[in-house]
Amino acid sequence: MIKEPPKESWKSRTGLILTVASGAIGLGNFLRFPGQAVQNGGGAFLLPYIISFILVGIPVCITEWVMGRMGGEQGHSFPNLFRAYLSGVPLRLLGAIGVTIPLLIYVYYVFVEAWCLAYAFDFVTGSISLNSGNGDLNSLIQNSSNHFHTLVGAKENGSAVQGKIFYATLACFLMNFILVYRGIAKGLEVFAKIAVPSMLICSVIVLVRVLTLDNIDLGLAQMWNPNWSALAEAKVWISAAGQIFFTLSAGFGIALVFSSYLKKENDVILSSVSAASLNEFVEVAFGGMITIPVAFLFLGVSATSFGTFGMGFIALPSVFALMPGGSFFGAIWYFVLFLAALTSSVTMLQPVIVFLEEAFHLRRRTSSFILFLFTFGLSFPILYFNKNFNALDQADFWVGTVLIYILATLQILIFGWVIGAKKGLEEGHKGAHAHLPRFFWWVIQYITPAFLLIVFGMFLYQNLGSYINKMDVDWMMANAGPGISQEEAKFQALISRYVFIAIIAVFGLVYLLVHFSLKGKEESKNKSTNKVLPIFLGSFILILAFFMNFFPYKETIAIKAAFGSVSPELTIDGALIMWVSLGLVSLLSLYCVIKLFRTREA
Repeated sequence: MIKEPPKESWKSRTGLILTVASGAIGLGNFLRFPGQAVQNGGGAFLLPYIISFILVGIPVCITEWVMGRMGGEQGHSFPNLFRAYLSGVPLRLLGAIGVTIPLLIYVYYVFVEAWCLAYAFDFVTGSISLNSGNGDLNSLIQNSSNHFHTLVGAKENGSAVQGKIFYATLACFLMNFILVYRGIAKGLEVFAKIAVPSMLICSVIVLVRVLTLDNIDLGLAQMWNPNWSALAEAKVWISAAGQIFFTLSAGFGIALVFSSYLKKENDVILSSVSAASLNEFVEVAFGGMITIPVAFLFLGVSATSFGTFGMGFIALPSVFALMPGGSFFGAIWYFVLFLAALTSSVTMLQPVIVFLEEAFHLRRRTSSFILFLFTFGLSFPILYFNKNFNALDQADFWVGTVLIYILATLQILIFGWVIGAKKGLEEGHKGAHAHLPRFFWWVIQYITPAFLLIVFGMFLYQNLGSYINKMDVDWMMANAGPGISQEEAKFQALISRYVFIAIIAVFGLVYLLVHFSLKGKEESKNKSTNKVLPIFLGSFILILAFFMNFFPYKETIAIKAAFGSVSPELTIDGALIMWVSLGLVSLLSLYCVIKLFRTREA
């Protein structure tokens, strides 16, 4: 007789909130947010950012928690959670997407996590030396760039599996699977209770050091002074909505799986808002106050030209090389980034582990071992073919962007149109310690899905063509950049193509596993629910065509001049935006903490 895996549950509501919040708090909070803000109008970016948080962030978080608790009666894996609402192919497609997303994102995210671990180790041991001795800033940045690309194996294919980054990746794999093997209460919850406070304490230490630097107000001006003309650009609003979407890990299905272990009398409204508010506090208070201000102070306006990876692993190491006591604060900073990455990656494994255990009645030891071998096997090509981050970039676009947008939108559509937004919120208010305004059902049913469809459509309009071209051998050879041979361009196109095919293959395998896991189980007999996917696809195509025709995307002078149009000094409106933003996220977090404390026995 097959032994059923042990039943799991949360020991405390605080542990659940910290675990979900830690899954959302990642590198995007510290690196992506400040970069997006400074490239999209500075302080003016916070207006669409806050609006997007209300219209997209809160609704998506709440619906995941409510649907998770409702679906927990059917099971805890993604396919079982939606058995009450869907059946047939739509159920299998949604279930396969929900399992595939955290599985494949983990495969490449753990590699980036290893970068943070390696940098923390380098700063602790003093093995990172970037100064050229002549005090030239360009030489410093070039040395930092060379160190980064050499460390992660981005100069030549195969070099990542021969250097220390391979062992750092293996160490990250082991840490993740040890935590997952210990289960929800003894593993993820205990770790979150240690990691999140540690992350916050270390972030405060770095923040205090940054704010005590001479002339730091010049750096704060670059981050927070608003370029109000940027608000006329569609790109700014799309970027703000996209940042909220990514920072809250919407569409990962992690919160949905975790909340499925809750009972009917357990609160989900206050808990979901608390997890979201903690994430926002970290993003605005630490990401917005540290990264761009300190980088600009030491590197000048060139700091605003770095992308997410460039800012995190080229610009900031250069800053710590110039800063008094930089080795100490650099070690703390990369330890913070490592903890942020580890708390995110470890939560990505849980939905897949739960699926294997529920579908095939595997014990935790067996499911963990199988998943370890499978994910490590998929990660190896990402490490090996890492020249110019080609494989990693392709995987992140198709899985970490396209699929999670689809899943989040489908979840919102199911909540609003299959369950019913009114009925869903009534269900969410059972046992709730905080209540949403009555009109919020209208936002969830109409505004949020429309917002997601528009943002997703515009994002694809801006980016889809370039990623398709990267898989075209002829296009890549014809558009090879300087210093890139025809053979190299052809090889890059083939890697991009194989990454896409591998994603399709993994999705097909997961679909088959989901199909066999659902065979013979009771499913929804309501055929009308199976119209969700066609409605989604039809609406998406129509909206995308409309916006492509009437609102063609272009980056105008207002965006390109975002840096030069603001005062180098911190202005009144910039200071006001900074303090209001900090005040809002702090008040929301404080409200949640007080409510949680008052209802701690409930």
